[in-house]
Amino acid sequence: MITNFFIKPHPAVAVFVDHYILSTSGDEQVTFGGTWPASNETSLVFYLADKPEVYEVSVFGKENMNNANWVVGLLTRSNGLLSFQGVYKTFVVQFKANGFSKIFGLPVSELTNNIFSGEAVFGQTAGVLHDKLLNANDVSQMAEFADHFLFHYLKKQKTIQINDGITAIANQLLSGGKILDVTDYASAANMSLRNFERRFNEQVGTSPKFFFRLFRFNNTILKKMRFPEKNWTVIAHECGYYDQMHLIKDFRNFADTTPTTFLQQNDGMQDEQFVEVKRTHH
Repeated sequence: MITNFFIKPHPAVAVFVDHYILSTSGDEQVTFGGTWPASNETSLVFYLADKPEVYEVSVFGKENMNNANWVVGLLTRSNGLLSFQGVYKTFVVQFKANGFSKIFGLPVSELTNNIFSGEAVFGQTAGVLHDKLLNANDVSQMAEFADHFLFHYLKKQKTIQINDGITAIANQLLSGGKILDVTDYASAANMSLRNFERRFNEQVGTSPKFFFRLFRFNNTILKKMRFPEKNWTVIAHECGYYDQMHLIKDFRNFADTTPTTFLQQNDGMQDEQFVEVKRTHH
């Protein structure tokens, strides 16, 4: 069984990072596999034990999956199949919608549907953090190491706008609700339509409407993992779908399968445990 420990970052980086996540099977050998669906997230992933086997994966940069740490961009489509056998232990830095772009000053649009090695993006600092994570005493210390890694890059930015229009619209999309026309978002951000679309894609990795669809789709998977007793009809309604057929359509678009088949392919998903870890900041 895999346990996922969620821990908040330091307040100074919390505006850019949603969570740090340690997922581990402990010393237990686990075997699982399944569809690799589309995702609204940009993440930094560190494998601290065994790595997955690449099987029929279509994502660009899949050769970088041989590395022990990855930068994974937003994924707009199903990416094939992955399988895993061994001791599972990963540490993930899960960025907010445009958090990666804000911290590192890099266009997230170049990461979309791509995987890069951590060293290719960050140089030796990615390997240094990886070594620290391998030797950390617990998830709280891992979080401290990740904080300092991000502080290093934040200090390099001369100015960072955290209340700008793109950030406000991205956060609005993540709060759910009715999706608006892109012209309404551009107006709310006090930007021309062309400039808004360009900057949103650059910072988030896709258009506002498509980002919302990806977020809603991923939210249904997370809800099913956390509340396996709920049926898909209930989850579809809670996540803002008109009906279950609307949800099925997104599963076909983003996972190349139906919700029921997706669960069958990812049969270990509903056995995972989720733990929120509280931390004190020094």
